[in-house]
Amino acid sequence: MEGRVLLSWPSKVGTIVKKLPRKLDVLEGENAVFCVEVEEENMDVHWFKDGLKLRESHQTILKSFGKTHILVFVNVCHGDTGVVTFVVGRSKTSSRLRVKAARHSPPICPVGVEMDVDRPNSVLLSWEPAPTSQTTTRSVYVLERQEVGSQEWLRCATSDTVTSAEVMGDSVPCEGDYRFRVCCINKYGRSGHVEFPKVVHLVPGPKIRTPLQGCEVTEGEDALFSIDLSVMVTGTWFLNSTQLQDSQRYSIQQAKTQHSLIIHSTKVEDHEAEVTFIANGVRDSAVLKVQESDSNKRVETGDPVVLYCEVSHPSARVGWFKDGVELQVKDGLNIQSEGNMRRIVIQSAEFTDSGVYTCETMVDVIKFNVEVEEPPVMIVEPKEDVVMEGHISEQVVLQCELSRSSGKVHWFKDGLQVLETENVQLTSEGPYRRLTVLCGSAEDSGEYVCDTDGDSVFFQVTITGKILQGSIPGSFVVSRSRLELSCEISQSDAQVRWYRDGLEVEESASLILEVQGAHRTLVIPTTTVEDTGEYVCDTEDDSVTWLVTITGVTVQRGGEQ
Repeated sequence: MEGRVLLSWPSKVGTIVKKLPRKLDVLEGENAVFCVEVEEENMDVHWFKDGLKLRESHQTILKSFGKTHILVFVNVCHGDTGVVTFVVGRSKTSSRLRVKAARHSPPICPVGVEMDVDRPNSVLLSWEPAPTSQTTTRSVYVLERQEVGSQEWLRCATSDTVTSAEVMGDSVPCEGDYRFRVCCINKYGRSGHVEFPKVVHLVPGPKIRTPLQGCEVTEGEDALFSIDLSVMVTGTWFLNSTQLQDSQRYSIQQAKTQHSLIIHSTKVEDHEAEVTFIANGVRDSAVLKVQESDSNKRVETGDPVVLYCEVSHPSARVGWFKDGVELQVKDGLNIQSEGNMRRIVIQSAEFTDSGVYTCETMVDVIKFNVEVEEPPVMIVEPKEDVVMEGHISEQVVLQCELSRSSGKVHWFKDGLQVLETENVQLTSEGPYRRLTVLCGSAEDSGEYVCDTDGDSVFFQVTITGKILQGSIPGSFVVSRSRLELSCEISQSDAQVRWYRDGLEVEESASLILEVQGAHRTLVIPTTTVEDTGEYVCDTEDDSVTWLVTITGVTVQRGGEQ
């Protein structure tokens, strides 16, 4: 019934020859048409609804054909219900418009169901919408599966427009034979189900029964990782994204569904490494943590160093040596004895404290390797990543402040290290490090990184073109006027487009587009009233607007940027 048009033509009264009906009933979504005929042509007539005068719009159409006058409400809804009145002179006629809810039906079953089972461990299901299906109401196709022997149907796919779906073995919970059906749903209800003609055997992919667990070991010990799957498949091990092979350091084994990896003789460098196992459809990761052995000490400058050993008798004598030279108590170095414990304490470590320390008795020796390192250089400012915008030909300065003046940094742009050139300067002043682009261009846009060994900060830089100036000439007499709109851009080879009232202009005999270096000019040699409008000079990143009014005598222009 959608699109139905209802007309009303009743009898003559006064100046109105044919008046409106007493009432007009229409359904939602239809057009309501009111028609009146008067005695004479060119009469002053008015339409009202609920006392408000009607004006023409995209939903209200007012037309007159000689003595006939028509009002059309397009695609009416319940809110359009009310009293419509037609007035001509002192005569009027009214009609009550009543909008009733349209009747809707649930969707019709899909047709033409087909199955493609000639593919490994999957099935392609396809169907077509019913030929008489309504296309104005949004519908959704629902695909369901049922394992043979079960009474339960489970949803496995939905689609608004696509009339096919591929069901993979990995999507089912267990191995078995499955049948499928499809239906259509919209806001008015659900169609009946259409069952596909065949049954397909599907096998699920592997699932994780026992996941990887993080492992904590002491330097030099072996680290064991294991994972158990639901089915027997081959898999691959990775350490920090590097694929591992069975070797002297890495032992890789598989016992049916269980996979294991042993990392022999772990190192401090392996601390917090990510161990990953990947098989068909399965991925799991865990972290390896390696604690430093007591015999190996790595500290930063300024940190204390404590080395100790335990002897079998409280009165036993020991000697402490560094690189073979016996140590004596001095400022910053204490040698302590407490019960069976013997220790030395370096209160504030320096580079020169690095070396091999030994605690020696008459019959035994314990060795300690001490390495003193500078703390990592940190970036003090900026504390957060920076977003910068600049214009072509302008200078761009990126600056970092370091925690230590002697710290070294590297600058990168889009992943590549930045080197000094005639246009790029890298400077160092105390704790400050600067990258300066002397004359920016669009190619200098990108992601810059100031990187130390222990920290980094990102600068997102965007260099754009810029309109430097828009010039506006004075007024001219219409009969012989010449209109010139000119702008100067920051980059002489930048592309410029001209628009009038939102439409791009094209060059012709009556409209000339001039290019001279960085200047762009729109020229209308002889203006007319039709040249009135909004003119825009537009680059990719900037624009200038002129509001131009052509009068009967002069040309008046106002510009804003």
